[in-house]
Amino acid sequence: MIVRYLFPVVVLALAACSSSPTGPTDAATESSQFPAPEAVEVSVADFMIEPSTYEVDGPTVSFAVTNDGPTPHNFTVRDLDDQVVMATSDLAIGASETITADLEPGDYTVFCSLAGHESLGMSGTLTVEG
Repeated sequence: MIVRYLFPVVVLALAACSSSPTGPTDAATESSQFPAPEAVEVSVADFMIEPSTYEVDGPTVSFAVTNDGPTPHNFTVRDLDDQVVMATSDLAIGASETITADLEPGDYTVFCSLAGHESLGMSGTLTVEG
């Protein structure tokens, strides 16, 4: 009776031991071959985005956004078809967030999507080069 219950456990243990020989060393090597893009530092505050113009190599782009203002803000990117392609959450005072996305080469608008913030000057341009 005990043998009937132990047999599946032994089979699973043997299967786990005989799997392909990839270990932590291999995984670390693979990830170091393709490092994450360095995040562009962005500051949002009342009522500005600094810097306001970005030229980055694509397709993977990354932004490290910090709210340096006294009110909540976000950092949003939209394409020429007015589709949002990446965005932070609404950041509280002093909060930071890093966002990363794969973008097609071209021009984009960066802005704060909170009501009225873009029209008050919280906008800029992003050019992704292929």
